[in-house]
Amino acid sequence: MATTKLKKWAGRKLRYYKDKFIFKLKRYTIAILTSDKSDVSIALSYSFGTLIALLPTPGFSTAIGVGFITVFKQLNKMAVLLSMLVWNAITIIPIYWLSYKIGSRISNSLPDVEVQNETIRQILLFFKQFALGNLALTIPIAIGSYFLAIVLLRLARKMRLRSTGIRNQATA
Repeated sequence: MATTKLKKWAGRKLRYYKDKFIFKLKRYTIAILTSDKSDVSIALSYSFGTLIALLPTPGFSTAIGVGFITVFKQLNKMAVLLSMLVWNAITIIPIYWLSYKIGSRISNSLPDVEVQNETIRQILLFFKQFALGNLALTIPIAIGSYFLAIVLLRLARKMRLRSTGIRNQATA
């Protein structure tokens, strides 16, 4: 009896958070598409948000993004927040795993840090592998997200113009 109630409660909570996520995604996307900023400015903001979200600052990336939004007024707030929403805890886990794998291959050619304590040496080795792999993975993803955002923005704005043109013709 308690198990079924728990399953129902968990299902309701999961649906609630899924609906909340989709609502925010739609709201940010509509705000971006109706923005008067240029496609390049929006795409740069999205790419910058992607760069911040993918850097190894789990839990602090949103705070860092909001900090940059307040300092740099030319950034599109909704595009940065949309990228933070896209690169959430679920999507970032495979990126971090792949960062470590790539970094371990890259760091084989680099010399190890000489430390007397074995635990500290292992921590530094792990950090070096992870940081190198993260930079090697984050920068191309951020650049790719810029071009993807440009293409999607132009496509969405073209579709929006088409749909408003069809509506204007129907009312005339």
